[in-house]
Amino acid sequence: YKKNYKTALRLFLEEENFYGAGLCSLLLCNTNRARIFWSINKNCPASKWGLNVLDLIQLKQDKTPSFFQTRAQLEVYLSLFLENNLIEYAQNLVSCCDLLFKANPESYKFIARALFANGYFQLAINFCKKSLRYFYSDPEAFLIMGQCYFLLNDLGEALDCVNRTLAIAHNYYPAKLFRDILLKEIEKKRNISA
Repeated sequence: YKKNYKTALRLFLEEENFYGAGLCSLLLCNTNRARIFWSINKNCPASKWGLNVLDLIQLKQDKTPSFFQTRAQLEVYLSLFLENNLIEYAQNLVSCCDLLFKANPESYKFIARALFANGYFQLAINFCKKSLRYFYSDPEAFLIMGQCYFLLNDLGEALDCVNRTLAIAHNYYPAKLFRDILLKEIEKKRNISA
């Protein structure tokens, strides 16, 4: 729908897809309408998550989402909020990170991934570090952090992170590929300064 949420909303309503209608309403900043649509089928797992998100972005933290809801939806919703410049929604959702951590201990990493994908590199690093306090051998957290450092032009930190990734998971293909790109970039910078 290429961010044409009004058209998508109309189509979802024609198909009686109330989850989709709720999501479009949320992305159009109509939280009341989103709540109405998601309440129609509140036993649907996606609608339950949507209702939880509405509470979280309104800073109501009285219900903890499930492990699987958080696993399947947190990163998606945070990315949708950032992509659509719904910064307040994103900030409020991220501010609930400790509650989300109780639901799924990998939440900090999910947040880091969404932040990385949307260009918030320093914040992504901060959430990777938070994640690594609990999962100190998580190769993906080190890789995300390394990619962030690379994009922030801190090649030394990037190399340290990718080496830590590969020390934990020797054959982790994305890390091997990234290390090759990183080493070429380091060599290129050495040649320029020589």
